[in-house]
Amino acid sequence: MKPFSYARPASREEAVRLLSPTARPKGGGYDLLDLAKNGVSTPGTMVSLAAVPEMGKAWTGDHGETYLGGRMTLADLATLPAVRAACPVVADAAAEAATPLVRATATLAGNLLQRPRCTYFRDPFFECRKRGGAACPAMEGDHAEGAILGNRLCCAVHPSNLAAALLAAGAELRILTGVDGKGEPTWRTAAVDPAFFVAPEEDPLREARIGPGELVFDAVVPPCPSSAYVEVNQKASFDWASAAAAVVLEMDGGKVARARVALGAAAPVPLLSEAAAAALAGKAPGAKAAEAAAEAAVAGATPLRDNAHRVQHLRVCVKRAVLLAAGRGR
Repeated sequence: MKPFSYARPASREEAVRLLSPTARPKGGGYDLLDLAKNGVSTPGTMVSLAAVPEMGKAWTGDHGETYLGGRMTLADLATLPAVRAACPVVADAAAEAATPLVRATATLAGNLLQRPRCTYFRDPFFECRKRGGAACPAMEGDHAEGAILGNRLCCAVHPSNLAAALLAAGAELRILTGVDGKGEPTWRTAAVDPAFFVAPEEDPLREARIGPGELVFDAVVPPCPSSAYVEVNQKASFDWASAAAAVVLEMDGGKVARARVALGAAAPVPLLSEAAAAALAGKAPGAKAAEAAAEAAVAGATPLRDNAHRVQHLRVCVKRAVLLAAGRGR
């Protein structure tokens, strides 16, 4: 690992002022340190957010929305009663991530913005498209855990649990962009929608529209009590998801007025399945409708030589998430 400096700002203004193309914000730091150890990323400065108090809190807004600080740990997101009651899809996703030890330290922003976990990307001895190479070595190599959707140029899957959950919930990020001449913070907002994520066809070198001098301060999540996140893993102990689905339902009586179905661990970016949502609209969300949504979600799958099993995993995730979300809405 190349040497780097360490900064621990005491305010959000100081933190964003320290960020630059060679400085990286550090929450839990798991992914940041892994990338540095592997030589994939060489930050000149790690800017710790541990002493920025506002970023570690959750609160409820005037219209029932939930504000989740970017430095909130996955453990807090999974267990705080207010989060689980208002947006169970987020609590579910946080609870499924990693191990108890990691969840106690890893953060919302870090999980959302983590880089792909593909072995070929993480190993600097391979020429990988996501590091500026000309091809995706996983295509002809080991891709058993690779993408089954949107995998024409790159078959790394997006690793974030929370990305699918926030996408399904229709969340919005508040992003610190710097400070003005008076020392006051400057902001922009970004909807967590398909346009926020960057597919390999557009730019293989990044996964999200956030600049090196910007900081995800918090996520604003609308109330979504009828929601759920489900993932399938190869083993019961810590493992990356083989497939994941996040479902948010708006109910009208006993029928679905509107649905959002997000697919995780299936493509280089999390996806919204409009076909799955359409299969649920106007239907009672029972087993038949859930199965129809699951089939619609995988209809465009293009599995590679060794990962067709992930199609069935994704099908199961969508069906279970629909039924779980519907049960919470009753």
